[in-house]
Amino acid sequence: MTVRELALDAYSNVIHDGGYSNIVLNRIIEENELSQKDRALLTEILYGSISRKLTLEYYLRPLIQTKLKRWQRDLLVISLYQLEYLDKIPSYAVINEAVEIAKERGGLQSSRQINGILRSFLREEKPKISDIKNDATRLSIEYSLPKWIVKHLLKHHSVENTENIAKSLLERPNMYVRVNKKQTTREALIKQLQDEGVTAKKSSIHENAVIVYGGGLTETKAYKDGLFGIQDASSMCVNYALDPTGKEVILDACSAPGGKGFHALENMNGHVDFSDVFDHKLTLIKNESKRLKHTNLNVMLKDATKDDYDTMYDKIIVDAPCSGLGVLKRKPEIKYNVREEDINTLVDIQLSILNHVKQYLKRGGTLVYSTCTLHQMENENVAYTFKKQSTDIEFDEFEIPPFKFKGNMRQILPHELNTDGFFIAKFKKL
Repeated sequence: MTVRELALDAYSNVIHDGGYSNIVLNRIIEENELSQKDRALLTEILYGSISRKLTLEYYLRPLIQTKLKRWQRDLLVISLYQLEYLDKIPSYAVINEAVEIAKERGGLQSSRQINGILRSFLREEKPKISDIKNDATRLSIEYSLPKWIVKHLLKHHSVENTENIAKSLLERPNMYVRVNKKQTTREALIKQLQDEGVTAKKSSIHENAVIVYGGGLTETKAYKDGLFGIQDASSMCVNYALDPTGKEVILDACSAPGGKGFHALENMNGHVDFSDVFDHKLTLIKNESKRLKHTNLNVMLKDATKDDYDTMYDKIIVDAPCSGLGVLKRKPEIKYNVREEDINTLVDIQLSILNHVKQYLKRGGTLVYSTCTLHQMENENVAYTFKKQSTDIEFDEFEIPPFKFKGNMRQILPHELNTDGFFIAKFKKL
């Protein structure tokens, strides 16, 4: 199969069958012998087409005059993405391959339909998104963000800031790794990665953060030797609020894949209990702990909304299940899968976890609540509601130096320093 055929199948799998873009992509790469160039093109078409889906469908709408099959529409979307956003690929090459795929899958009539629509797209003037008067509709189409999400952002941000957020969610994210301080230093890790052909430099966001460029990271000796973990820098900012020290005993209550708990272990001499409700996720944590050579830990199958813990903890991390609207740079399909009505269910779960695990926190102890979403109901609203429901809990102050922040909760927006969107709140038990 050609790269574009693979991209079509991958796109259809993600959009219609609930596949996860990263898993689908990795499976296709493993099952097919692709050059580095073809891997890059496949990745670009898949992620780009998913990310820009609503914009591409807007451009297609006036061009489609007859009923098309689902695979034909998908083929048009991935072809339009290449025509509109990939300048280095000649238009004739995109159209010719699309026509061949259509001919192979649907016959001559299908190939003529696809050919006609794509040539019309090149020939005719595109509808101007800037002419749309309604801000929510315009931003939704221009940045391929479902309207309910745009409306929510507009409710809590200015039009300009909402546009900055939406635009940022279409950009390629920086790739960050977390230096394993138990095994090496940041300077030594950067040198080793560079010696292995990986471009790496210090990040200003956290002293344990390194920005890396290029692929093949998990093939390096540095990775296999456990010198670093893969974790976004916004997620590392939890460490500012948690501030692990000495021989503290910490619970990472919704821990998979474990980055925040491992980060705590790497900055103290204490112990971390990792718990999660899914057994297969615990396997990931166990495997990662072996790779990182961590020992002062325990991994437990627990439902953090109701199961008992045998320990009283100095500190607790609740990185709660959430809508994931802050990680759309990496997982663009999330925005089409999450529904507005899902938010209330998630809020109930988040509050249930907080209200349950707080009983296992020592007096004077720290509880850090975090999510990777941008939704106010899951973030500030949950934090204030939890505080209101808890007579034995108060807000606690922390700092995040790179954001010049000092306070008790912080929404990190994705455009500020090109990270994931992330929320952190800190509490203290009375």
